[in-house]
Amino acid sequence: MKHIGRKLYHLLGGLSLLSLYYLLGRRNALICYGILIAAVLVVDSTRLRVPAFNRFMQERFSSFIRQNEANKLTGTAPYVLGIGLTLLLYRTDIATAAICFLVFGDVAATAIGERFGKTKISGEKSLEGTLAFVAAAILSGVLLHVAGIHLTHGLILAGAIIAAGAELLPLRMNDNLAIPVVSGGVMEAISRLT
Repeated sequence: MKHIGRKLYHLLGGLSLLSLYYLLGRRNALICYGILIAAVLVVDSTRLRVPAFNRFMQERFSSFIRQNEANKLTGTAPYVLGIGLTLLLYRTDIATAAICFLVFGDVAATAIGERFGKTKISGEKSLEGTLAFVAAAILSGVLLHVAGIHLTHGLILAGAIIAAGAELLPLRMNDNLAIPVVSGGVMEAISRLT
């Protein structure tokens, strides 16, 4: 499997950030997210301004930094921002589900899409990867139910499909930011209408 380090980073990082919210409480976790975003932006900006530091980061962290991120900001700041905004804007249960859709769905889409993705539907995104995203997102929603977060099956299904769709859209916004914010917003709207 290609980029295993990045997939683990994405998976464990997202679960760790979500855990901070439950361990520290809303206010303290949001402050931590803000500090983390600032630190990541400082490191990324320094990396882009100092060629020797950029080479060092590329050599030491090549499994975490994509080739196309060598001369631009990485996806880490949008990832943390997406999680923070989702927890700030939406009910905690809905935000948790939207973040789990990002964490599990995006990793599943990448893993399956890289290995089995034959039917391209949006740039490099494949139908197989998208279906894996939806399946992993739904499974994460079911597991949340076991953990005591009770959202309706219809809400989980809608959120999972919207999250997968947000990944496919050719937005200028990083999908790590778009996926939880868009799916969380749709689930919040649906829950208020029903």
